[in-house]
Amino acid sequence: TDSDEYPELRDALERLKLNDGSLSYEPETSQALGFGFRCGFLGLLHMEIVRERLEREFDLDLLITAPTVAYRATRRGGDVIEVHNPAEMPVELDLVEEPYVKASVIVPKDFVGPVMELANERRGIFDHLEYLSEERVLLSYALPLGEIVYDFYDQLKSRTRGYASFDYDLSGFQPGDLTRVDILVGGEQVDALSLIVHRDAAYDRGRQLVERLRKEIPRQMFDVPVQAAIGSRVIARETIKARRKDVLAKCYGGDISRKRKLLEKQKKGKKRMKQVGGVEVPQEAFLAVLNLDTERKR
Repeated sequence: TDSDEYPELRDALERLKLNDGSLSYEPETSQALGFGFRCGFLGLLHMEIVRERLEREFDLDLLITAPTVAYRATRRGGDVIEVHNPAEMPVELDLVEEPYVKASVIVPKDFVGPVMELANERRGIFDHLEYLSEERVLLSYALPLGEIVYDFYDQLKSRTRGYASFDYDLSGFQPGDLTRVDILVGGEQVDALSLIVHRDAAYDRGRQLVERLRKEIPRQMFDVPVQAAIGSRVIARETIKARRKDVLAKCYGGDISRKRKLLEKQKKGKKRMKQVGGVEVPQEAFLAVLNLDTERKR
């Protein structure tokens, strides 16, 4: 929320906590977003309900970033830390472990194929298949929790026309080939847009996100590069082209050198502006992370 509304948000969360014991929260500071709270929910539906209550009952204007899960990282010195925020993930690591769940999907037999395809896309490990009746099938998978917190349930309902039921239990941590993808806007890292993804999907996720951000971030008076990077290596880049004033509008004919002089003056002005100009990232850009998987299926 806006920094001026931080006390109101704190008071609102305290009041919601009184009649919702499953809600947890702690103060959080972001370089891009300022002061806020990191909240724990029972799931995406719970998150939507809490957000709607905060906006409707307390008249707050909220910004919610993409949900994350807790990872376990082992530094090269042997220290084990728990990472709740992608920006906290160390660069030098020996091992990263991610939480897995044992998932059970009950579905009509006609939709077994689409469900298995979805589970494979989310790095699921097949366990077993069991026919509960002639028409109903139980599919059991081990799935990374980080792959189902976005829109797995929505995709499952969509691919089975609403007939599937989904249940899962946490089963512990397993090693994964994970990496942190950072997003840089105008050369500055935006920590709230960082992602922890599987290395095989890092390029695709980074490319999709910078393409989406290019559409969401308003054009400035200077070119703004939007980059996705792993460490110091840039893996994807888009450029938000500058708005350009027509400095030649009053030049009717005349010497070409006059026009060239005006364009050169404009170019120098944009260069100075770029050195001191800041880029404001709108709320829609932070929500773009939530929509990456949905756009990928279109």
